[in-house]
Amino acid sequence: MSAHVAPDSPTNAGRALPTLRRHVDQASIDAYAEASGDFNPIHVDPEYAKSGPFGRTIAHGLMTLAFVAQLLNTWSDDRFDEEGEIDIAFVGPLFAGETVEVGGEVEEAFERDGASWVRVKLLATAGERRILAGIAVLPAGS
Repeated sequence: MSAHVAPDSPTNAGRALPTLRRHVDQASIDAYAEASGDFNPIHVDPEYAKSGPFGRTIAHGLMTLAFVAQLLNTWSDDRFDEEGEIDIAFVGPLFAGETVEVGGEVEEAFERDGASWVRVKLLATAGERRILAGIAVLPAGS
């Protein structure tokens, strides 16, 4: 059963979420390593990373996922953290010095346990390269 959604509602199928943009430099990657305790040299050691599969340091995947959560929480007034679900795939590296753009589009509004919910298609890119893709499900709110 589809939930009733007003014609101009931000939860209408096809409606785009605002885009979140974050520039990721080596200092922000290092700060994330400090906060997470993940000091894998592919992230924090430029000399080591030169000989790795990407030839330079990359941001932590969970750093990119944190940007996704920030977008979803801002858009949903923190309902994503409270009840949301996410299914994502990391599909490409985010390199130090790049800007990541995180966006989404409402695919469907539906009813669950008497409440309105939405399914959002997610995509994070750096330029033309895909970094992360997936689906989030969260309460639509009022």
